Amino acid sequence: MIGVLFLGVFVAVGFAYGCTEYMMTWFDVRQRVTAGAAGLGLILAVNGASLALMWLCAAILVAASGHNLYLQVSVISLGAQAIWLSQHLWWYYREHLRVHYEAGE
Repeated sequence: MIGVLFLGVFVAVGFAYGCTEYMMTWFDVRQRVTAGAAGLGLILAVNGASLALMWLCAAILVAASGHNLYLQVSVISLGAQAIWLSQHLWWYYREHLRVHYEAGE
């Protein structure tokens, strides 16, 4: 059982990365932030949608397995998405400063 949870953590981090990066590309977030057109709200929305999708998939798998591990699934999903949210927030902070510096604001 412990091995399955450890495997679930690694799979969750990979799934969160793939899902978030796909949505970031789909909504063209990086291009919009670099151009100064989009902001923090779009990054938070993409990460929130990725978290919701990941938690829903994990909850379906837990329900199908018949175990009562919803708290563990929630903690793993939040932790995996927090990794990528912190990376995107740091990137936004750096790009936001660069865009304002280049614009002369």
